[in-house]
Amino acid sequence: MGSQHNPITIAGVLLSQIINWIVIIGAAIVYKNIYNKSIWPIIIIISIILSKSASVLFGKPPIIEFIYSCFLFTLFLAMGIIYIQRYLYLFYKLVMIICLINTIMMFFQIIDAGEWTHVLYSQEAEIITYDILFVPLSNYQYSMFQARPTGFLRASGILSGVVLFAMALHFSRYKRRLWWGTLVLCTMTVLSSARIVYIGYLVMVLLLLIRGDRIQRVSAIYSLITLSLLLLLYSFLFPGLFQDFWTIGTFFSSFYIRINDIITVLGVESSIRIYLENYLIDTPRANTEFYDGFTSSGYKQILMYLPYFITFIILITPYYLKGFKKQINLFPHLKWVTTLCLIVFILYPAAIPIFRSQFYWLVAGFSLSPLFILLPSYVPRKVVQSK
Repeated sequence: MGSQHNPITIAGVLLSQIINWIVIIGAAIVYKNIYNKSIWPIIIIISIILSKSASVLFGKPPIIEFIYSCFLFTLFLAMGIIYIQRYLYLFYKLVMIICLINTIMMFFQIIDAGEWTHVLYSQEAEIITYDILFVPLSNYQYSMFQARPTGFLRASGILSGVVLFAMALHFSRYKRRLWWGTLVLCTMTVLSSARIVYIGYLVMVLLLLIRGDRIQRVSAIYSLITLSLLLLLYSFLFPGLFQDFWTIGTFFSSFYIRINDIITVLGVESSIRIYLENYLIDTPRANTEFYDGFTSSGYKQILMYLPYFITFIILITPYYLKGFKKQINLFPHLKWVTTLCLIVFILYPAAIPIFRSQFYWLVAGFSLSPLFILLPSYVPRKVVQSK
């Protein structure tokens, strides 16, 4: 919220800002209550307040905004660690309920049930909708609002991350899995028409089929059958949208746009860039005429600092593997949720530059939790069993 053509305000304050600070305060309270004998929650919370106040006071200078972001992301990283180790089942149910409500809203948006479904949409200044039910490709017109419905979320890129994260939480479970969860997540996948969701889903399912236990393999096969049936239903209800999405040119266009954007980071004399540009000469590219510093993928941002990134990965990997092994010994039921969340953590930035999102660092807390188990101050505590 807050990115709409006419943002929602209360007493002149953006509703998005109010909700954002409610979330931050809630996260701070949980963090402080869990680690009530540690001084670090106090330091992080006070640093967030002071850095944000200084940023507003001095006109949002980049260095202060960067400091504020670092402390804010640290808070949500800590929240991810807390939720995975203590309240995983509760958090899983909450995320799935949000997905269920959002799926219903997405369906209302795709059939254009009314103007009330437009209220949170942020990607078009003016929403124009068309009749697309049972309309074939030869006769149909559509808007992105209908082709890529987002439900209660502000953008399709955010929706993709939420669906992938919910998949990681759902498919990693050994038992106490919500019976309707697979249907909801497969429906969101079909309605979202997001390539990154399909890729992430297939990677998770393939891994579970190869390395998962019997229950997880059966669940993965059931999800594949469910997704196939839903795609068949989607093709019957919205034949134009289905045929447009699954044509070779349309399906791969977003990949080409991102690859063409990513390789611009390489020097003009780079042999890799020259080879790829010759290969991709007639492929789609993003129109960056009116967008200075346009970035279509988080991988482009990583490539800008590739030597530092590679060095960091080489140094951190042995510690991560050691922490992962220790976490499995302490909490065996966290093996798959950590693994699948790590897949989301790695894949999600390929679709959008998401590194400044609080949600992304919450996911990071789930995927990077093994690193923090190695801290000398870490003491294993009783975890709410959530198998």
